[in-house]
Amino acid sequence: MSKVTRASYAVLLACVLAHFMNHMYTGALAPFLPAIKNELNLTLTEAGAVTSAAIVTMTISHLFVGHLVDKGWKDIFIPLSVLITALIILISSLATSFLFLAVSMALLGFGAAPYHPSAFPALTERFPTNYRAKATGIQAAGGLIGMALIPILGVGLLLRYGLWRVSLTILAGVGFLVFAPIALLMIYANLKTERVKEEEIEQDGPDGWTKNFVVALVVSGLRGMPFRCTTLLMPLYLVMSYGYEPIWAGSLTTLMLVTGLFGQFVSAPLSDRVGKRKPFIIISTGLMAPFLLMLNYSLDNFALIMVLMAIGFFYFFGVPPNQAFETEISPKHARGLAFGILFSIGAVPGAVAPIIFGAIGDAFGLGASILFLVGTSLLATIAALFIDEKDKNAIVLDLEESP
Repeated sequence: MSKVTRASYAVLLACVLAHFMNHMYTGALAPFLPAIKNELNLTLTEAGAVTSAAIVTMTISHLFVGHLVDKGWKDIFIPLSVLITALIILISSLATSFLFLAVSMALLGFGAAPYHPSAFPALTERFPTNYRAKATGIQAAGGLIGMALIPILGVGLLLRYGLWRVSLTILAGVGFLVFAPIALLMIYANLKTERVKEEEIEQDGPDGWTKNFVVALVVSGLRGMPFRCTTLLMPLYLVMSYGYEPIWAGSLTTLMLVTGLFGQFVSAPLSDRVGKRKPFIIISTGLMAPFLLMLNYSLDNFALIMVLMAIGFFYFFGVPPNQAFETEISPKHARGLAFGILFSIGAVPGAVAPIIFGAIGDAFGLGASILFLVGTSLLATIAALFIDEKDKNAIVLDLEESP
């Protein structure tokens, strides 16, 4: 087994920083939605649409990006995604209408798309299997910290400067600053020759497309629906359903996501140690569902805090094992394409989920929207039961086999 090198850690740190910015930017509107909704006279459906716009275009772009990753673009795409998204966040601060904002968010998705299909093959090249869940878990933590920070940071900027436009401008400036160290880390890693040995890479993963890959695609789509809705719309939900001021709604959302960070820290090393992924994925959404359901009850402040922490913990408890599993069942000669599929086709349900959540809320009330999230969480749990860890290489279709 090849050792982990300085180049490995350089790439991992670059991925952590880039993932931090990626999730901070794709969730950047969340803390400002109550103010934006009022200023631009948005319905709940429109509020869901502007938060979904970036995710929709990002998922559409992932498949093409995955193809380019297999052509050797991944190390360029990781820093480039930060630079482009920072520029588009700056443009978004000028929005004066729903259409302007929606188009800006759609462009943001195109800018963010290069990250995910690039990061996982880059980490797979430089971390052997017995370090894989830890590496992907640390990378995921970067994104989670970005998601956790943006609700409270956004509200803090809003309170300090009084305008969501100014706040977005400041957030854009952060991206321009962070771009430089990410680019330097990737340059350093490429100047070094230390990588996981080529022969080991060839042995790591199936030769073709497997049943497990299809299951992973379904699980990814179903897990993405409650994930996108809770991370992007929780501040707005807490303002409208529980009557919290935006600062408290943002703070509670941050608490939910920070608790998720602990869930990742528990599951990542444990999953690597026991060599299992499936139980963690099942536990994740299986235990998240009842806590989502509890949001529909009249909870006091303490109970609500406990429920939000449980939602965050159990969802993110499944993230490192799930992402490690995806690296293990992706075809070894087409990892970029595989992750392009996972983050495009597999992410479409999560991309449109906030629109569905908002439309259900407009038509039937937010209680029905929560039931929608409970249902998708349970479906994700059922789908995960079909994972076959005993036969990760069971081929469904070998693309190299002649007719």
